[in-house]
Amino acid sequence: MKILVIGAGAMGCLFAGRLKAQQADVLLYNRYNPHIEQINQSGLVIVERDDKETTIPLKVVQAVSKEDGYDVVLVLVKAHANKAVLEPMRDSFSPDALLITMQNGLGNLETIKEFFPNNPSAAGTMGCGASVESDGRILHRGWGKNYIGPVEEAAAQEKLLDFIALLNRSGLQTDLADDVQTVIWNKLFVNLAYNSLTALTRLRNGDILNTDEGQDLLRNVVREAAQVAERIGVTVDAEQTIANCLRMGREDIAANKSSMLMDVLHKRKTEIDAINGAVAKLGKRHGVETPYNDLITGIIKVIEANYDLQVD
Repeated sequence: MKILVIGAGAMGCLFAGRLKAQQADVLLYNRYNPHIEQINQSGLVIVERDDKETTIPLKVVQAVSKEDGYDVVLVLVKAHANKAVLEPMRDSFSPDALLITMQNGLGNLETIKEFFPNNPSAAGTMGCGASVESDGRILHRGWGKNYIGPVEEAAAQEKLLDFIALLNRSGLQTDLADDVQTVIWNKLFVNLAYNSLTALTRLRNGDILNTDEGQDLLRNVVREAAQVAERIGVTVDAEQTIANCLRMGREDIAANKSSMLMDVLHKRKTEIDAINGAVAKLGKRHGVETPYNDLITGIIKVIEANYDLQVD
């Protein structure tokens, strides 16, 4: 199985590195930058839970074509980069290449279907977490389970099951999800709970819960999203979902720096439109008030638009 991972951020590196360590035929795709140069020159360093370091030789490419013959294409760029990254690749994969999105937020599978209508595609979520510590070096700091939804075509489904088995052998626990929409929303709730709040406060995930005020913010953001999900037909137990988000922040992802926090710290565009912004947009469309998500989305957009004016 030949695998292309699109996006060499923390999660792309984690997945590609773990797969490569299992002797999988895997390449990373990313625009050129110092992080990529370091990986190509010296390999990728993954720092695990016990601070054990593994260096994995990986190749990062800046061009792909049909002749490369990829069986699985795993899309892990930031949601806001989908159009810029994927549109130029419209003719780069054979019709039987399986495209999988495990990106944060809503709408990613729809974008892939738009650009690659003749390819089988699937959506999933990641329960694990990672962050880039320095060029060529990532910290593995979340160990939850990943899920990927099924595909209709028999050959593509068999390929998907082989890919899931490979992920499990690599140590990235992954299951096939029957109800992928519920899984995507469950992951969205966690992203809502921590990404924007950590970006605004510049705290690690678990530190959001150090105060009653932080816990109350989390509850209100997630409760609004649960109301939106119910309105569009996704069954949600709001209080159980909030309890699960709190538990994860205390036990599973406490030490992790969220991707949105890292984007703000490095003055990059965030995924706010696919996370809190997506909830606010759906809320307006379906008549659900989302004042907390509206406000948070607006503040993050103000920050993004004024990085060069920030006071040190």
